[in-house]
Amino acid sequence: MRLFGGRLFNLLRLIRESGRPEFEREIGHKDIHRQLIVMIGTFGGLASQEIVALSGHEKAQVSRALKPLEQAGLLQRERLRGKLTLAPAGQQLYDRMLALGRARDGLLSAGLSASDLARFMEMTDSLTVTAAELYAEERRLSMEAGIIGPCGQTGTPPSWPRGIKPPPPTLLTPRLYSLAAYFKRSAMLVYQRTHGLSQFQWQLLSLIGDYQPLPLAALITLMGRDKSQIGRTVGHLEQAGLVVRSRPTRRRDIVLETTPQGAEIFQAMMRIARQREARLMADHGPDDRAFYDGVIDLLTANARAMIE
Repeated sequence: MRLFGGRLFNLLRLIRESGRPEFEREIGHKDIHRQLIVMIGTFGGLASQEIVALSGHEKAQVSRALKPLEQAGLLQRERLRGKLTLAPAGQQLYDRMLALGRARDGLLSAGLSASDLARFMEMTDSLTVTAAELYAEERRLSMEAGIIGPCGQTGTPPSWPRGIKPPPPTLLTPRLYSLAAYFKRSAMLVYQRTHGLSQFQWQLLSLIGDYQPLPLAALITLMGRDKSQIGRTVGHLEQAGLVVRSRPTRRRDIVLETTPQGAEIFQAMMRIARQREARLMADHGPDDRAFYDGVIDLLTANARAMIE
C-alpha cells in the first residue's frame, strides 16, 4: 500500500488541477493568496505568526504573500503587527470563494455522508496539530545538526498556536492543504538531515523508487513541474549514482530506475516515512486509519472525475 503522505499529496495535486481554471477565472490571485484570504476570513482575524503556524508555510513566504493583499486593500490591521482582518473588498472576495469552495466540496465529497464528512474533517484537524508538532521537532533537530539556522529572533520553530482551535467545519480543501504543508516541510528537513537530499530530489527519488521502471514522461506528468527542472534534478541524481536512465526499446522513451545505492537510500527513506506516519496516526486506532484512508481514496476518485 502506498504511503499516506504520497496519497495525500497526489489528492491535492488532482484538486489543484481540477480547480485552478475555475478559481483563476472567477477569483484570480495565486493559490497561496486565496488560501490566506480563506484562512483569515474563517478565523475572523489572525496575527502574522499565527498565519505562519496555521498554514505551515515559512514566515518569509507568508510575508511576501500578505504584502500584495494589503496593498490591494483586501486585508487590513488596526496597528503595526496587529491582527490581520478582511477589508470590505477582501470580505466580498472571501464570500465568493466560500460559495465556490462549498460547491466544489460538494462534488469532491460526493458519496460521503454528512456524518462521515464531519468525522473526516475532525480527524484532519487533529492530524494537522500533530503534524505541526512533528515539524517543530524536526526544526529543532535540524538546527542542532547545523542543517538550518534559528527560526526568527527567538529560534523557536512555529507550532500550532496555543488557544486557537480549528474552525467549525466549513471548507475541506484548505484543511488538507494545511496538513500537507506541515507534513511535507518536516519531510523536507528530515531527508535533508539524514541523506542530504533537497525537497525536489527526494520527491523524484521516491517516485522513481515507487514506480520503477518509470518513464521520464510519466515522472513529468506525476510531478506537474517544468520539464527542464525535472531533467536537471534527474541528472543530479544520476551523477550522484542514485538513478540510472535507459532506453529499453528503439523508441525515444527514457526509463528511470534506482541504482543499488539509490534503492538502499529509497528503502531507508521508506522506513523513515513509515515511522513518521505511525507517529502522525498515534492518537488514532486502526479503525480511524482505515476510515481516513478510505475517504482519501474516495476523494481522489472524485477529483479525477472533476478533471475529466
